[in-house]
Amino acid sequence: MKTEDFNHELTIKTKVQQIQFEQWMRTFFYLTYKLYEVFDPTLQDMHYIKLYGTLTEGLEYAKIVLQHLENGKNLNKKNWYIKCVEGLTILKSQLTERELIYIEYRRHNICHMFQNQYERIQENYTIKYQRKGMDLTEIDSLLKSLLLEFGSDRNIDEHLKNKMKLTITSLYDELIRIKKEE
Repeated sequence: MKTEDFNHELTIKTKVQQIQFEQWMRTFFYLTYKLYEVFDPTLQDMHYIKLYGTLTEGLEYAKIVLQHLENGKNLNKKNWYIKCVEGLTILKSQLTERELIYIEYRRHNICHMFQNQYERIQENYTIKYQRKGMDLTEIDSLLKSLLLEFGSDRNIDEHLKNKMKLTITSLYDELIRIKKEE
């Protein structure tokens, strides 16, 4: 690939991913606010997808962009990403290990018909003991303990919504304030 072709494709990729990230964040905030107004199981499912993506791939993307902006001249964009990374890092740190596992598990339940990654007996009849370096029995125990504590998925939804509300609303307000300064 020629250098000019590489640079052109990299520029396009960078712009597209920035747009995709901003669209993802807008949808995440929209779903969050809708769920503050009224519970809707479909919106709740979509929220788990967006929440998990935001706390994993989204946070990592924002950190990378922020590194690239360190020596840049666009202070508004840099401030936006600083607040975004700070807010998402705080949000993630407020969640316990079992809550994070639950969020990922709910996302998998929504996106995949079967939960083979959490099953010990695999389709090829081999036995799986771990998922992402964690023992499957420990994952099962953590998920069960959360369900026992709150009694239902719906109650866990409410617990997580209330736990994250202040951080998410503060992050949203701050990002909107910075955007308006452009």
